[in-house]
Order: sequence, then C-alpha cells, then structure tokens
Amino acid sequence: MVPWQKYTGRMVEIIYGDRFGQFSKQRIVIRSVQPAFIRAYCMERGAVRCFAIDRILAGQPISSPKQTSSTSARQRELA
Repeated sequence: MVPWQKYTGRMVEIIYGDRFGQFSKQRIVIRSVQPAFIRAYCMERGAVRCFAIDRILAGQPISSPKQTSSTSARQRELA
C-alpha cells in the first residue's frame, strides 16, 4: 500500500484503470487523500478529479522537466 498522504502537494505519475477496464498514465498533483480516493489536479484534463485508490495500479513522484516560473506558480496555486 502506497502512503499517498506523503505526496500531498506533489506531482505524481500514476497508472490508472477506469471502471471500463481502460488503462491510462496520468500526471496529477495530489490535493487531498481520503480512505477510498485521492482528490488531485489532473495535468492532462486541466481539472480537479477524484481517483479511486483501488484503481491506481502504480504511482511514483516525479519532478517536472524544466519548470517555467508560470508552471511553478500554477503548481503552488494547486497545492
């Protein structure tokens, strides 16, 4: 079991299986962690989403490649 709480405010790359059995790689900034789900800003969709923890197959923290000042400001805003 991954201790997701320690990644709050950080960007994480996850492999996620949706309810239809489709898998995707997502880059998210974790905002909060509940027992059954993670609330996070999804970089691909540009919106806050909820991810069921039991559908996250893998995850690891990542560092953004070459952040610009606007990217850094946006991440601080989302944290």
